[in-house]
Parts: sequence; structure tokens; C-alpha cells
Amino acid sequence: MELPALRMRIAITAVAASLALPLLPASPAMAADLTPTWFGAQHVTKDDGYNYGGWVDGNGPDEYWAYAFCKSGAFKSGTTRWAGDRRGSFVYCPDGIDMSGSTMNKGFFYNDN
Repeated sequence: MELPALRMRIAITAVAASLALPLLPASPAMAADLTPTWFGAQHVTKDDGYNYGGWVDGNGPDEYWAYAFCKSGAFKSGTTRWAGDRRGSFVYCPDGIDMSGSTMNKGFFYNDN
């Protein structure tokens, strides 16, 4: 592979990684550090091994949504809500939420609008 093509491939890979990595905290401690300051507390109202969700304090139009990884390997994403919307966002895994090795298999994603 020629040097310019290799440099372009490395640059594209680096940009893609920089866009994806901020979405997944490396540890629960980092997750708390990465929570944007304009969001308030998380209010988990369902967490029974199959269902997960609740609502997040804050002000719209900033958004949040629940997520979970199921035992089947499926990724579930809940309804997107404005921060502060108490209707909440919920996910359901018919085979159960996978908690086999990570504490980050369920939670909330945030979007700063």
C-alpha cells in the first residue's frame, strides 16, 4: 500500500473511532464523569432483569433514551425523550438483560441539542 493511501486509511479510522468512543464509557466511574452537567438525576423506575428504564431530570430540547444489551445479543434502544420528560424511556428484553460481565449493559444515552 502506498504511503498516502495508508495515511488516509489511518486518518479515516481515527476519525471514526473519535466519533464512536464518546458514546460508551469505559467504566461506571467514567460514566458518572461523562454525564453532561445540564442533565440532572437519573430516576430508574423499572429494573427487573427484563425491563429497564425511567426518566432523567433536565431541560429540553436536550434528549435522553434508555438502552440495554439482551442475553440474545440484541441491542435495545428506548424512546427518545426531552430531558425532564417524566414519561420516561424504557426497553424490554424478552430473554433478559445481559449482565454477564459488564455494568454498562444498561443505562441512558444523552444528546446535547
